[in-house]
Amino acid sequence: METFGAVIVGSGYGGSIVAARLATAGVSTLVLERGRRLATADLRQSDDPRYIQSIVDVVVASDNVAFRTGKLVGGASIPMDGAHFRTPQKSFAATDSAGRPYWPAPYSRATLDPYYARAEAMLGIRQFGWNEISRAGGLFAAMLDAAGASCERARMNYTDCVHCGFCAQGCRFGKKNHMGKTYLPVAETAGAEVRAGAEALAIEPSGTGYLVRYRSGDAVVEVHGERVIVAAGGIHSAALLLRSRAALARLSAQTGKGFNNNGEHSFLGILPPELAGIDAYRCFKGADNAAVMSFHWFEEEGFTLHPGGGLEPSIFAGAIEAASSPVLPRRAWGMEYKRFVESVYPHRLIAFSALGLAGSHRTITVDAQGRLDLPAGDRAGYDAYLDRLESIVVAAGARSGVTLLPAVPRKLAGMTSAHLLAACRMAERAEDGVVDADCQVFGHENLYVVDASVVPYAIGVNPALTISAVAERAAERMVARG
Repeated sequence: METFGAVIVGSGYGGSIVAARLATAGVSTLVLERGRRLATADLRQSDDPRYIQSIVDVVVASDNVAFRTGKLVGGASIPMDGAHFRTPQKSFAATDSAGRPYWPAPYSRATLDPYYARAEAMLGIRQFGWNEISRAGGLFAAMLDAAGASCERARMNYTDCVHCGFCAQGCRFGKKNHMGKTYLPVAETAGAEVRAGAEALAIEPSGTGYLVRYRSGDAVVEVHGERVIVAAGGIHSAALLLRSRAALARLSAQTGKGFNNNGEHSFLGILPPELAGIDAYRCFKGADNAAVMSFHWFEEEGFTLHPGGGLEPSIFAGAIEAASSPVLPRRAWGMEYKRFVESVYPHRLIAFSALGLAGSHRTITVDAQGRLDLPAGDRAGYDAYLDRLESIVVAAGARSGVTLLPAVPRKLAGMTSAHLLAACRMAERAEDGVVDADCQVFGHENLYVVDASVVPYAIGVNPALTISAVAERAAERMVARG
């Protein structure tokens, strides 16, 4: 049987960073990735569902709510929108209902800043200039200015973006500094091996390390790792641990609990026709992230706003529930709806999302046959967050002359997301989380989780850079342990 100093499950932000640091330190390292390895030229400017499903895994819960995870060598760094923000200190200070901090004591904005800087240097993170921001971003900034709110340019990992509007499909122009262009080459140059098409099935203790069982084509293969780092993403890391719980006898009962979508909630707005130059605006042009962000309400209300560009025309292939809307046609499907869309699209529509400090309302479970689900829980607290958020945002829209519409029916609000946090959350104790401050699984030495799932609570900004900083810190601690 093959044996490695480290076996890493997943090649996204968490797995690639740990692989680079361990391999550089001389640790024999194997990375298992269930997805394919694609060259830049293999990426497509296409919304074909067959292509999308080949680069993104859409996890559908039993109540038909869907969540998006990465599924390529490089993970979610390839189809993500490019925004990389340091988490504000307010997020690190968040507490639970008993007043206990979600983040373990070693974490604060100040203690993570050196690791943020390290990741920013690797990923080429920089603040966009106003001349690089799409018209969607400029109109969003104008909307906020008219409402008396502030806005700032985003920090992105793009270089010379061509604004084609297909960021979520992977940048075929090579303008995005994803894991496949940054950390993974460092890891492989230092001797790490990356195996694509290798889906981890289970983990069990073996001697001083662990066996990892994975599927490769029709074969099931076992490898041994003195260390095993689970970095399969915000949903699949918890699912892998839960499928392995018979062997991992001391696994925390918190595994899969606390799943958090980072308070993500989307809005659509109809811009007023008198807005200067509106006829030249095409909302399907520009990067998926319009490269501006508003922290105007963050310190007081705990949410940020950021606009999207690249709003694909295919978004109008689905109906929007309109029964209670004073703006949409009485019937949101058929010819009446088509004529409505023609009157506002493409030159009067703007899309943006909120991210905020909101609690959990789902749990990740695995049944006896290993089938994954995300059953809904009590969402009273989440609905209270949405009520407050919507009242503030709608009022801001009214002040600026923008008519806001629901992006999704309220029963789905805050559900569908790519920000998948906290199902293996870090904590001070096993009673409160799954891993400790170093990302080591409680009760299981040399077993780690390093990805979005360890972020213990919503942070209110895109989590990619925080996942990277946590991974840099965890890798540093692993190397120091020898």
